[in-house]
Amino acid sequence: MHDSRKLWILMITAFIDMVGLLMVIPLLPFYAKSLGEGGLIVGMLVSSFAVAQLLTAPLWGRVSDVYGRRPALLVGLGASAISFVIFGYALQLPHPLFFLFLSRLVQGAGGGTVSVIQAYVADATEPKDRAKALGWLSAATNAGVAIGPVLGSLTHAWGVQGRGLFAAGLCVVNIAFAASFLTASRDMKEAAESKAGTTPR
Repeated sequence: MHDSRKLWILMITAFIDMVGLLMVIPLLPFYAKSLGEGGLIVGMLVSSFAVAQLLTAPLWGRVSDVYGRRPALLVGLGASAISFVIFGYALQLPHPLFFLFLSRLVQGAGGGTVSVIQAYVADATEPKDRAKALGWLSAATNAGVAIGPVLGSLTHAWGVQGRGLFAAGLCVVNIAFAASFLTASRDMKEAAESKAGTTPR
């Protein structure tokens, strides 16, 4: 696959991923308030994603190095879809605060998508074009961050479940898009062969 085409696919994937994530984050204070909780719980809900991501980042780095960027990316997007479904139904479940935290932790644990995409870009581009490619990827990510809250407010009429399921639907579309158009980078194939001992050293 041509480098520029692969870059555009990765940019779109990162954009959709950020849209879904930022649809949810602005709702957390309102959810916590509806449960009678204060600022401490809101802060913990927001930070739990980053904590889970921090703890699992080394694992995802190893997985993406051994098995390739594409499988790691698809698994991460799948975790995001599951977390959004949990988020959508959290307030209707017996212990809503527990399920809100669970949704954040699940998404954080599988949320190495941005770093995997960055590694994918680094694999897919020539060294002289890498800085520019990562700049375009950052722009796509920031666009998703800007549009996500707006889209979340537009889906207000769909209710709590509707917004969670819509974000999950975006992840499913993203998985289908990435699975259809992304191929494993040549570097990762060689790494896997080397790991298996099939490539002469």
